[in-house]
Amino acid sequence: MATDVNMDEVLISPLSSMVREISAGVAAAQRELDAAALASQAQLAAEHPELQALGYQVTWYQIPEATVEMRMALHFEKKAPQAAPRMYVAPFNTKYRSTFAFSADGTSTLKLRIVPVPPPGTTA
Repeated sequence: MATDVNMDEVLISPLSSMVREISAGVAAAQRELDAAALASQAQLAAEHPELQALGYQVTWYQIPEATVEMRMALHFEKKAPQAAPRMYVAPFNTKYRSTFAFSADGTSTLKLRIVPVPPPGTTA
């Protein structure tokens, strides 16, 4: 049985942190797609101003929806009697199973769906 555990490897973290990280990753990916489209449009304007003048636009890509489904091991911890318990989650994978001798019978499924919405104050 393993005695040294690198918690970063098994990704044990509060559920709120995991959801925040997944969401931030989707947002960062969308920003990179937008930046690439802006750069392509600028390159088009510089290299082919005649196309720009005709209103040609480069292709913009978007992430219309991101769905995440992961098998998770859950752990509740209460640091002090008056403190609220916190829920910690870890993806259920081979590393987690072998490190903690954990059975798949105790896992839950985390389903997260991230979809775009109009900015506040706009009407569609």
